[in-house]
Amino acid sequence: MTGRPETSEAAPYYFTYINQVPGDNALRVMETQLGEAQSIYGAISEEKSLHRYAPGKWSIRQSLSHVTDTERVFAVRALWFARGLENALPSYDQDAAAAGAAADGIPWAAHIEEFGHVRRASIALYRD
Repeated sequence: MTGRPETSEAAPYYFTYINQVPGDNALRVMETQLGEAQSIYGAISEEKSLHRYAPGKWSIRQSLSHVTDTERVFAVRALWFARGLENALPSYDQDAAAAGAAADGIPWAAHIEEFGHVRRASIALYRD
């Protein structure tokens, strides 16, 4: 998985994120981020992981849960296209997913572990 996507390969909205990835090897970035992210997350205490920067905003736990869920969704989409499936993909409502995750009731260490598992699975998928 090397090279940058062409503008015709993704909706313009996604380039807000794509353009933040350095270089041309997204897989290498994902591998590097795994260790970096787990180090950063590991420095956040159980108590601090419940912090919200403003009322009504997601907690740190909810934010990591969202990142993990979204990585799963994009992996499924990548698999869908890679295997040539033709049916339309379902939409993804991040707010409904966040509400259903009940992330604040899950220990912070479990969120960190889950992110690691999902990231390693994504890396394995994209290596194929």
